[in-house]
Amino acid sequence: MPTDTPPAMKGLDRASFTRAFDALTQWATRYIDSLDARDVRTDTQPGDCLNELPPHPPIAGIDLENWGTLIEQIDETVVPNLVHWQSPGFFAYFPCGSSMPGIAAEFISAVLNVNGMLWSTSPAATELEMRMLDWCAEMFNLPAAFRFDAADSAGGGCIQSTASEGVIASLVSARRIQTKRGHDRSKATVYTSNQAHSSIVKAAMITGLADTPDDHSRVRLIDTDADLCMDTQQLRKAIQQDLDDGLCPALVVATVGTTSTGAFDPIEQIGAMLESFGDRRPFFHVDAAWAGAACVCPEHQHLLAGVRHADSLCINPHKWLLTNFDCDLYWVRDRAALVDSMSITPEYLRNSATESGEVIDYRDWHAPLGRRMRALKLWLVIQHFGIDGLQAHIRHQINLAERFEGWIHAHPTLQLSVDRSLALVCFHSAAGNAHTRKLIDEINANGSVLISHALVPLGDQREMTLLARVAVGAGSTQAHHIDRLIEVITTSLAQIDSPT
Repeated sequence: MPTDTPPAMKGLDRASFTRAFDALTQWATRYIDSLDARDVRTDTQPGDCLNELPPHPPIAGIDLENWGTLIEQIDETVVPNLVHWQSPGFFAYFPCGSSMPGIAAEFISAVLNVNGMLWSTSPAATELEMRMLDWCAEMFNLPAAFRFDAADSAGGGCIQSTASEGVIASLVSARRIQTKRGHDRSKATVYTSNQAHSSIVKAAMITGLADTPDDHSRVRLIDTDADLCMDTQQLRKAIQQDLDDGLCPALVVATVGTTSTGAFDPIEQIGAMLESFGDRRPFFHVDAAWAGAACVCPEHQHLLAGVRHADSLCINPHKWLLTNFDCDLYWVRDRAALVDSMSITPEYLRNSATESGEVIDYRDWHAPLGRRMRALKLWLVIQHFGIDGLQAHIRHQINLAERFEGWIHAHPTLQLSVDRSLALVCFHSAAGNAHTRKLIDEINANGSVLISHALVPLGDQREMTLLARVAVGAGSTQAHHIDRLIEVITTSLAQIDSPT
């Protein structure tokens, strides 16, 4: 009888395992400590990393005794070819949250490595997630209808991978509801602002409502007002026109904190207006992926005041609440609509707990069947920092953004493009788009900071304006990093304005 240790078990003795992960812990500490001194991104060219990787897999593996060579390969091949999202000089896009408890929970989740597709396959995975969604609903002061633990509640929530996945869930729920109402789902239409995230159009493409990003036959991009917020009256007109044309208005997506400028759609007005359509009312989804995190602070909870009208809502702790990617909180007012649109039960998934109707099976809440234990990191983050700590984090970063906003406001040639939105500051050069583009490129060429850009219609003439975006969000960013950003911008302006 063979006595060899199975390959999967080699190195899993306590001593080898401990040595390997001690080495990884030391590497992680070195990397985190190095971020302040590293360029946020390097001058990596396409194919650079690929060319450093062997074209063929190894025949013999590396055991845990020699894991130091693998760590060296990470330092030599991977790390130099990254954009360092955890750098205190990272101000581009929106933040990608991280923290010690978030990292620790990812490790614990990997060790447990359970599949929480059904309650019966991992009861704790399901019930921990349910509790975390209720905890967060309480932290953000959401209506009771979105909670599992509210009396007579038909709602609840789950953790999706990203807000993009949440939009797809809302769209399939919306179509299901229209079918149950006796309307023709084959004529479904979707509405959002022309400043909304591209995930809404992508969801329409995935679900067959659009063939390309430019196919607007069933997707309506509603105009915005001077503040780049969705125009409620234009939305009403678009819905009514589609009804008159025999179409089926299915989904409206409003944004609390748009990607380009952090604009806030008037969800109270939109929600109240949608109620007037009665049986033809579209499903209403609120995307608060970034800005919703600020509602952990009571002074910002007014941003979600109109969410009582919503059928679904998403907020991403992985953006701004120190929770490692990926973690999108997704709530629904009526979970039956979502489950009905996604549930399919082959024989091999049948079990007594499911058939009792007393449990939540999260495989019915999103497209994938399998799901990892994302709730662990949320649990550890909330327990470690507490509500007070999370509030302090949000307030600190908003204060840093105010510091930068004040400098832009006083600058003779740079202008605030729009009012600061929480921790997002957008600015442009008074000399026009070409000058702004040169400035952004020069700032990013410095390497010590990274910002991003957007193109939006501004002013009375609604001219397309290129603006620079500074989103404060990395957990390690402090006042002196804002001062370094200001110094880089000042130097960059001098460079592009100097005679050649």
